[in-house]
Amino acid sequence: MNLKDLAPKKSKRLNKVMESRFGFAIDYDSLTYQKAQRINAVLGENLTSIRQSYGIHTAERNPKYMEMLMVREGLQDWIRNQEILTEGELDTAEVVLAAKDMVDSVQDMIEDASKMLNEQLPPLLDSIRDKIGTAQAEAFSGSVTGALQALLDNLNSARSALDSGSRSLTGEEVAAPMPGAEMAPEPADNGMLPPPAPDLGDEEDMGSDEAGLNRERR
Repeated sequence: MNLKDLAPKKSKRLNKVMESRFGFAIDYDSLTYQKAQRINAVLGENLTSIRQSYGIHTAERNPKYMEMLMVREGLQDWIRNQEILTEGELDTAEVVLAAKDMVDSVQDMIEDASKMLNEQLPPLLDSIRDKIGTAQAEAFSGSVTGALQALLDNLNSARSALDSGSRSLTGEEVAAPMPGAEMAPEPADNGMLPPPAPDLGDEEDMGSDEAGLNRERR
């Protein structure tokens, strides 16, 4: 979800009023949270300056004052909405990371079981064969090999289910496994959070007349 693309209903309504009354609207599609905060601060300073210069009752009859007041109201509503959405994204990311951690834990178990089956068991069988006897080594191999292989198969199935479940939390499409295909151990994927959105550039000079907004007059 791209937060900067979401403008709340109140901001959209104010945009329509500003466009019809003042001939311009805020481009929320290219607005970033940091830029909105800076513009909001400049608007606050400009509004305070007009109030102190003319008084609140006189200022309310000033078209420029009412214009900046409406712009700031829309910006503040947009900023509040972004803060709510950001908090929700962080909560979601925390849950998804916890689910991914379960996948990583099972992956560690798979690697341990695979190591026992493929690396530790063969030399152990040789040792049993040399020190105890061939019959005992074959008996041990028959029982332990099957148990370790069953454990590995079950762990692979569990990891597949956990991975599919964690991917569904982020809306990722999970390809159906091929019939009879066996999932091989793979490195854990810990990358969940998307990189920050690129900076769209510095805002233009924010003087008291333009209040730091790019506008298109009709």
